[in-house]
Amino acid sequence: MNDKQKIPPYSYGYAKSTYEKLEKYEMSTTIPFIKEDEVLIVRLDGKGLTSRFKCDSELFLSDFHLAMRRILENIKKYCSFVDFAYSFKDEISFIINKDFIQNNNDYANRIEKILPIISGYVSAMFSQYISKKLKTIPTESFAFDARIIILPKDKLKDYFHSRQSFAMAGFMDRLCSFYHLSVEKRTVVAVKNALKEKNMDWNSFPQYVCSGYVAYAQEKWKVETASDFSQKWGKYNTTV
Repeated sequence: MNDKQKIPPYSYGYAKSTYEKLEKYEMSTTIPFIKEDEVLIVRLDGKGLTSRFKCDSELFLSDFHLAMRRILENIKKYCSFVDFAYSFKDEISFIINKDFIQNNNDYANRIEKILPIISGYVSAMFSQYISKKLKTIPTESFAFDARIIILPKDKLKDYFHSRQSFAMAGFMDRLCSFYHLSVEKRTVVAVKNALKEKNMDWNSFPQYVCSGYVAYAQEKWKVETASDFSQKWGKYNTTV
């Protein structure tokens, strides 16, 4: 006769005592202490979205940019710890309220909570906001990865200027390839001149495509086409 297998005494206490032997293998990563003169940034990048939403017949897809704008418009509803945001193409940089993160019991300065929460909400919002006509199937969903950056405050302008420079460079590359522009060095002046030779005007293209979107608090949360960070950083600096 086979002995009946003994059933473990399943309960919360049993589960807890069983897992306590394995808890030492669980990894926990905390954000390093952030000094008073430092800023916490989370940067998100869409996974394969640039190539996924590149169209051979159109210079840019306005519905794609609209979805990214709507993310910025609604991010404060889900991530109240966001103080500032800049987005271009499928990239978003968020300035995080470090005091909130360090002192709030729900986060307790734990990086493993911050990154999945913000990337999860952004991924879900983009999947919801992207127009149906741009989806391969109705249930298609998209993802953004996330990373932490800790910057000295006096490098903040340089950081956003550099990200906006990538936006401008990407836009110029797209113009050159789409319109077959012959430009030796892809600077703004050179590309503008090449467009003129084809009877096109740089200013006829929506500014948000080349400059990106910015979101910041000005009495209330505001989203607009970003100004030149190098020249007009003072417009946003008081908010961050």
